Amino acid sequence: MSLQKIAIITSWFLVAPVWAQHDARQIAEDAQRHQTLAQAQQYAEKCFADNRGKEACVAEMKSLCPGLAIGKYCGLREEAAADPVQSFRITSQAHLLAAQCMEAGKPYENCLWDLQTACKGLGIGKFCGMVHAHSF
Repeated sequence: MSLQKIAIITSWFLVAPVWAQHDARQIAEDAQRHQTLAQAQQYAEKCFADNRGKEACVAEMKSLCPGLAIGKYCGLREEAAADPVQSFRITSQAHLLAAQCMEAGKPYENCLWDLQTACKGLGIGKFCGMVHAHSF
């Protein structure tokens, strides 16, 4: 076995226990946070689609996601804000899918992988812009 394969396998065993540490209460909290962030991002998508102006949309959006999302665009990467309607549509859907995955009782690591894939790199960090509230 190559050293690269051994390193990948070893790193998986170091990371996997972090995901396994989520108990049912924490997973339910995460599902609710993903749901709430999805709603805030859906609002932002609609605001930008209605051409209410960047300043107004950002101000209203910030009031919907304090402590819930990273950055000034409610979890969205600044460069993704160039097309906010499409970007918020994608990230809100990613968060909705993550919430549904967790509520369905699927493995947390699968839900996180699906979130990262659906987010398409538009959100900040591995939680697609959401602040992860649990401490380990």
